[in-house]
Amino acid sequence: MEDDSDSESSHPSTHSDQPPPQSQEQTKTKNTKASKLDSICESISKSGYTPKTFTKAFLKSTDKKYKNHRRYWGSERGWKSTKEVLEAIKKVICKKKKNRKLWEEFILSEATTIIVSQKPPIGAYPSGSYHSTRTITEELFTQECKEERDMNLAKTHMPFLFRLICNKRNARPVKKVPSTDSSEEHVLPADDDPISDNEEVPEDLFDEADPRIHAECQSTCDHRQRVIMTAKTICSMVAFVYNRRNNGHQLANSLTFLACGVSDRVNQFLNYIGLSSSRKTAHQALKRLGWKSESKVSTKISQSLSKNLAPFLCIDNLDFEQKVHNKSLGKENRIFHGTWGYVHHPNPKILASIPAADLTLESYRNAMALVPSFEVLPKMFLPSSDEEESWELVIKAQIAEVLFEHVASSTDSIVPIPTSPPAVDQLSSDLPDITMLKLMVASDKSAQGVGEVFESILEQTNMNMTNFASRLQIIDGDLGTCTNLHSLRSQRIPSQHIEEDLNHVCTLLGGSHTLWNIAQAIYSKHYGDDSDARDSGAWRFLEGMSIPANKMLDKKDYTLMIQNIVKIHKAALVHCIKTVMGTTKDPVPKELPQLSSQVIHNTIEKTYEQFFTATAQETASNRTSPKLSNLMLRLSNFATIVEGNTAMKCGDIGRLMNVWKRWSVMAQGIKKLTQYSIQLPRMIILLNEILPKGLRKLILHSLLIAPSGRHKHFVAKDQHLEDQNYWLKYFFNRSGRGTNIDRLKDVYSLNVPLVTIVIDFSLVF
Repeated sequence: MEDDSDSESSHPSTHSDQPPPQSQEQTKTKNTKASKLDSICESISKSGYTPKTFTKAFLKSTDKKYKNHRRYWGSERGWKSTKEVLEAIKKVICKKKKNRKLWEEFILSEATTIIVSQKPPIGAYPSGSYHSTRTITEELFTQECKEERDMNLAKTHMPFLFRLICNKRNARPVKKVPSTDSSEEHVLPADDDPISDNEEVPEDLFDEADPRIHAECQSTCDHRQRVIMTAKTICSMVAFVYNRRNNGHQLANSLTFLACGVSDRVNQFLNYIGLSSSRKTAHQALKRLGWKSESKVSTKISQSLSKNLAPFLCIDNLDFEQKVHNKSLGKENRIFHGTWGYVHHPNPKILASIPAADLTLESYRNAMALVPSFEVLPKMFLPSSDEEESWELVIKAQIAEVLFEHVASSTDSIVPIPTSPPAVDQLSSDLPDITMLKLMVASDKSAQGVGEVFESILEQTNMNMTNFASRLQIIDGDLGTCTNLHSLRSQRIPSQHIEEDLNHVCTLLGGSHTLWNIAQAIYSKHYGDDSDARDSGAWRFLEGMSIPANKMLDKKDYTLMIQNIVKIHKAALVHCIKTVMGTTKDPVPKELPQLSSQVIHNTIEKTYEQFFTATAQETASNRTSPKLSNLMLRLSNFATIVEGNTAMKCGDIGRLMNVWKRWSVMAQGIKKLTQYSIQLPRMIILLNEILPKGLRKLILHSLLIAPSGRHKHFVAKDQHLEDQNYWLKYFFNRSGRGTNIDRLKDVYSLNVPLVTIVIDFSLVF
């Protein structure tokens, strides 16, 4: 019987109700753990402890033996098991819903202790977080300084609160999307939910002209960046409300809101919630920055580029009206005729490549002494053979660009077809060194006013008139500035005093004003009479493109005028191309037909020969009808405007000079360009024939600048000044605070570049 019993017990599979060996082991282990727990609890009870009091005594004991037992509890090595103990305690406490509040209050108290203990350091910057308006500098508003503040706040000063907010924002709900495959479960974030609060912001709400804004404002498309920005902003607000001396972000924001025209009432609320400093603080900071900018202007003007060569100046007139609502004696509306500008230090690389002997006042005066005996020849304004070849490539590039946009596309690249002409003299796109002058209540609209402008500029320097007049001064200005300065110089001849003769001043026409005025004169010549149905002027192209033509000759809207000239020119080129191809009656298809590169190349060549060569123009002039001749003349004239605008944007001063030479000849036959017919040829002769080669190169390479430091984003120096004029006159001046000439002079005019940078970079939300 014992053998049978042993035999049966050795084969458990014969008994269906017998547990497997693994279950037996688990049961045995469970029983062992239970017996051990019973034994331990019994021992604790016999010793007069409860499990809680025993654990508390064990953790608080200062005996080395017990310290040794718990030495890894708070270390990285033993944290995993310690965390399991804490989670087990949490599970016991939160088992019942009514007890969860006790656990949450405990965690809240611990989190409060941590958050209160983490705060920015006390003291003035850089050892502390306080930025005083008395010691404020432009460095506070740079992107590097902002990133440093953000990093210190998120990683060093308030990391717990920062990570807590980030974790909350990252814990987004998900939405299940039904799938045709039942075994697969698709999950989308809440951003893809059409009813979610996290709606994606359309991209067209952002300005494509400024890539910094487009890159940083991706909304839910870049959720991580949005979470970080939200957390940093909240941490900054909490730190500021806790201690108003933690004011780095708030001070930058207060200047931003002031510049953007935020009202005092709104700013007061933003200050209350910790997002901005007070308006009074913002004004004090801006005034302090204005005082520092005055000393900076004085230093910049005093720095000579070379021996007896002053930094370049760019000036333009600017008019303001200061209105008074409650008028009384001595308090009436006043119009201020002012002048504003900036100091420009040319690229040091260009200066280093020029002999110092060519940049002295003596070399300039020696060159100008030859002017009375200098013989001006017509060939000086006619293009050379190289310039003629370059102009031919310009026309063909314009034809190719229009062809690819509106007529056909290429199926191959066997024959290269350039859509932009080769560079002639390309400028560097390095950031320019520019310092704004203080707004001067002196107009350059007359000879007397120009003298007052020079006196106002001298007041902003730490130099006397003798030292100021002993340096060569290059000034960029509009036509009126150049004409009035020549008039003032003529009035002071003869003079034995260098302080009065103005022979140290060389004026240059601004590139943008030259483009605008000459383009406006050419445009008015070709516009035609829109009241005559038989007239075939440029207005017909605008009407055909459904563009309102009633205000196309408005001289104040130069940008719209140039854009419409480009549209008219492209439409005329499309007509010429389709004439060559024999498809004038065919509409422009939505999907462009494909042609081989050889066919496209031949079409471009035929279009150029049929409409732009001298032979074609002579043939057209012999016709009875003047329509074709007028079309060719308009194509030729508008091509110079389009090329001048394009060359200026590309920063190719060589191509721009070729256009100016053509305009100097055209201006002789246009009555509206009487002064340009004098000043433009004069400037071309100065730059090409009279001035020393080194000075000539320096001036040419300083006529255009790239304010953003990007290629193909060049502007003329007077165009950049016009942009700053807009900020000052129409943005900071018309933002609900009214015109105050003293505030514009002492505060805003000196800080316009800084405030625009603040708007771009310092807004923390």
